[in-house]
Amino acid sequence: MTTSDSDEGARHRRTVIVSGRRTSISVEVAIWDALTDVCKREECTLSDLLTLVDQRRLGASLASAIRVFSIFYFRALAGLGSTVPRAVTGLAEAPAPFEIPTTGFQGIAPPVAGGISLLDPVLEAFEANRRARLQALAEGEDAEDTGND
Repeated sequence: MTTSDSDEGARHRRTVIVSGRRTSISVEVAIWDALTDVCKREECTLSDLLTLVDQRRLGASLASAIRVFSIFYFRALAGLGSTVPRAVTGLAEAPAPFEIPTTGFQGIAPPVAGGISLLDPVLEAFEANRRARLQALAEGEDAEDTGND
């Protein structure tokens, strides 16, 4: 299937290097665009970013983990300050799922060079969220097991 750049909801498959291995990932064009923006802001390669997400996905599919990470990242960016540009009205009103250290933050979020990198706190929050969800699922399964006796 061929996708056009104007159809951001369509999936696009790319072959990338993740954790030192070549793999193919299919996500929406808008997600690829978001990942490109994250890489530019964080001054890292796509391969490096995807490897970091891969290392913290805790069993989720890589494509799903990439989508969730992207949401976490841009929610964190939107929460940095009221002057941060937003593509979606109301995004800033949604509480971020974690606190972002903003020591030295002045107005609009600058690029990483001399500014705030969101990568580490977002990856930590992403992993903590995944662990909490896995634990809740495990506790739910334990409750079902004891109820069937």
